[in-house]
Amino acid sequence: MGENGDIYHYDFFDQAKNQFSQLTVYRIDASRWHLQSLTRATRVALARHLDPAGQPVVAWEAFDGWSRDFSEATRKNVTRTVVAYASFAERTLPLESPSYFKSDSPDAQLMTYEQLKEFAAQMRAGGYNAMPLMVSLQRKVAFPFVTVVMTLLAVPFAVTTGRRGALYGIGVGIVLAIIYRIMESVFAAVGAGGLLSPMLAAWTPNVLFAAAAVYLLLTVRT
Repeated sequence: MGENGDIYHYDFFDQAKNQFSQLTVYRIDASRWHLQSLTRATRVALARHLDPAGQPVVAWEAFDGWSRDFSEATRKNVTRTVVAYASFAERTLPLESPSYFKSDSPDAQLMTYEQLKEFAAQMRAGGYNAMPLMVSLQRKVAFPFVTVVMTLLAVPFAVTTGRRGALYGIGVGIVLAIIYRIMESVFAAVGAGGLLSPMLAAWTPNVLFAAAAVYLLLTVRT
């Protein structure tokens, strides 16, 4: 809801670029609570212009859209709604400042698998970079398997620890956890940058640790 009573609906607002995707503005006649106008634009971005005095002015520019203005006309005691339609390639829209629309971005870790999958599909459909979301989606599937991988990896260390004591085993476990976490973060960043596929970026740490576990299981002395 805008400060002047307008209602905004949009698929996505890029807080870094100050850009809307598929924005619709509903202007309401507050005296009668009727729809006064409807404006829709494929993309709306914040742009800087120079006013007649040469001073920089910041305004919202809408691209590739249309508008419908609704009014009433009475003829022969019959009131009818008249619709004036107009399309536009570019138009300035009187919206609030960018800070009015900014809020916390959705946290992939707090979303379910289906929610994150749907959100990533919306971002891809809107032409936005969804690679970080796709990597997070694959990590939701890959991360639970770390328990199996770490268990397999712990077996050969448990056998070879011997008289070195429990603290030695605890230290090895902490080091392995840190290494895994670093690898997970590095491959996630590489995948988010598009250098690896989301599935490969999410599953590579598990695959490498599983391969190390299998090797140690096959070579450990019993």
